[in-house]
Amino acid sequence: MHYLVDLTIRVVVIYAGIAGGFFLQKWPHAEKAGKWLLFVGMNILTPILLIFVSLNIESFSDVNWWYIVLIAAVSMLVSMILDWIIIRKKDIPQDQKGAELCSTGFMNGLFYPFPIIIGILPEELRAEGLLAASLFLIAQMIYRNSFGVYLGIHYGTNSHRSIMKIIKDLVLFPPTIGMIIGLILRFSIGQFDTSAMLAMDIFRDGTMVIMLIIVGLGFKLPKKEEWKEIALFRGIFTRFGGGLLTTLMIVFLPIPLVTKIPTIVQSMSPPAVANSAYAKYFGLDELLTSRYIALLTIIALLFLPAEIALLVWWQQSV
Repeated sequence: MHYLVDLTIRVVVIYAGIAGGFFLQKWPHAEKAGKWLLFVGMNILTPILLIFVSLNIESFSDVNWWYIVLIAAVSMLVSMILDWIIIRKKDIPQDQKGAELCSTGFMNGLFYPFPIIIGILPEELRAEGLLAASLFLIAQMIYRNSFGVYLGIHYGTNSHRSIMKIIKDLVLFPPTIGMIIGLILRFSIGQFDTSAMLAMDIFRDGTMVIMLIIVGLGFKLPKKEEWKEIALFRGIFTRFGGGLLTTLMIVFLPIPLVTKIPTIVQSMSPPAVANSAYAKYFGLDELLTSRYIALLTIIALLFLPAEIALLVWWQQSV
């Protein structure tokens, strides 16, 4: 399948899932259904998915993995720092601050960028490039379920907690447990059996659809005056501005081009779909989060042709 077709299918799925959740709002039991979907998604499906993702990690002994871990951290922190500098003295609710920081810092590391990476890289370099992209995804997964959980606890509706309670909630957060179990299994029993990859893909896509419905349940079309809200422009500036600054760093790192291209694509990706579920779980601003996901994905698509053209030209000129 051509990578643009694959990307189109994934983007259509993103907006179909959001639309499904949006129209589900009219159902009398929509709020109860949303709570059940959140419970299943965060406490059952996401931990299992993280175990599968961890078991699918290939051997990376010959890869500059610590550079990739650095890139994943920088792409997250630069966007968050830009946003924090702007909002730190503004009189806005804590739950909105937390939603902005998480939405700008945690980007879509899998569903959006992987088809682009597959399409840009030549076939003989694709496996190595996808390994770099997978390591970026694993690093972000670790950051999300450690620092991201802290942000959710700190800025969420129940933010007044003791240090010990925060540590306890962070460690016992179900996706964190799934991530830890997966990494332990990967480095003890080995890599996931490739014959079961299809089942894992189906499970991943099913989990993604549930997360998308959660996004849609919290989404409302902005009113005419809300399109001018500074928060939306702030999200565009911090998410993609942070991505551009990270890209400048990646260009000068002493790593091969086959590692640079995937990490650039991931650093420039829109907010992760899972941000909405995390916002709902921790009591962050769910409406702002869902709008960031939906609208910033559109912005990313508008600039995608230029991004692909530049990366293809760069690859061919080196």
